[in-house]
Amino acid sequence: MCPCVTCFYPDVQCAPPGSEESCNAKMVPCPLVENDTILQQPADLLTLTEKYVQAAKSIIKTNADQSQPFFLYFAFQHTHQPQFASEKFTNSTLRGPFGDSLANLDWAVGEVMSTLKLYGLDDNTFVFFTSDNGPAQIHERRGGNAGLLRCGKGTTWEGGMREPAIARWPGKIKPGKTTELAATIDLFPTIARLTGAAMPNNVTIDGIDMSPFLFGNGTSDRDYYVYYSTEPVSEMGPAAVRWTHYKAHFHSKGGLSPDVYPDEVCRANYPLHYYDPPLLYDLNQDPGEIYNLKLDEHVQVMENIEKIRDYFQSTVVFGVSQVDSGVSDDAELCAKPGCSPFPSCCTTKTPSSHWDTFYRPHP
Repeated sequence: MCPCVTCFYPDVQCAPPGSEESCNAKMVPCPLVENDTILQQPADLLTLTEKYVQAAKSIIKTNADQSQPFFLYFAFQHTHQPQFASEKFTNSTLRGPFGDSLANLDWAVGEVMSTLKLYGLDDNTFVFFTSDNGPAQIHERRGGNAGLLRCGKGTTWEGGMREPAIARWPGKIKPGKTTELAATIDLFPTIARLTGAAMPNNVTIDGIDMSPFLFGNGTSDRDYYVYYSTEPVSEMGPAAVRWTHYKAHFHSKGGLSPDVYPDEVCRANYPLHYYDPPLLYDLNQDPGEIYNLKLDEHVQVMENIEKIRDYFQSTVVFGVSQVDSGVSDDAELCAKPGCSPFPSCCTTKTPSSHWDTFYRPHP
């Protein structure tokens, strides 16, 4: 477990004293690692975003100087728990810690985009910005908001699965908006097409190239999506299936929402529940998944959805779970392997205020 750290300047801990998450140790990604080298342990959250940004700038500059194409995957820690913000963003918004964290993220994105422009890459770079899941409502004011969508992170309801996205490539992508169905798994074949990379032919790729609607006037080739729970078991089958604008739920369980949340199916203590008959919603008319449709009036819709479910279930290959393989202190990253007492002894003496030890700052 990592030691308690400061999340907001100058000395605010990662959670209020006395709360269930005081210290928030389990949620702090202790070491900051580059390749196979531990640069800082524990990571200083007050300067973490600046470190990420300087690393991104360094990658962009290095490749620009060599006129080399590059792939940069920037996985922001914001706005995940623990909430944190750099010094100049602490107490900078009306939204509290969540807003400060979001403002810090906004600045970081701007720094990356400005660097692309600085090196003349602004009009020749495909940029895609999105999220991996909905809000963790169990953190209440620190956990974001799904708006009119039902539930949040940890569920297969729209509040847990639907995210916005921004795609940018001047001269290639026309300004505007789209509601075409797409998924983050579609990024792989899309990037492969753009770069001319060969797709692997020994595995089934679930992603679908988004080029027709991103770079042209076409529509998405994806007309369905299959949802599994956070702990999928082959015998259970998909939790839900979407076909065009219809979505059917076959089973669900609670997610990361408080046990007093008004909608009980969202609550963390809501047990696995099978729906017989399935629940069916029209997401165009009812994105909040409130009004269950009559199945006898949507026979063809359910037939199509069940065909998709059965086909996907019969062809999907479940991988071996690494999470279920257990835990070991020997597998923990430690700056001083074999030290004692573990893990508090796993520390570096890297000065948190001198990131130029690793990267020279760029304009």
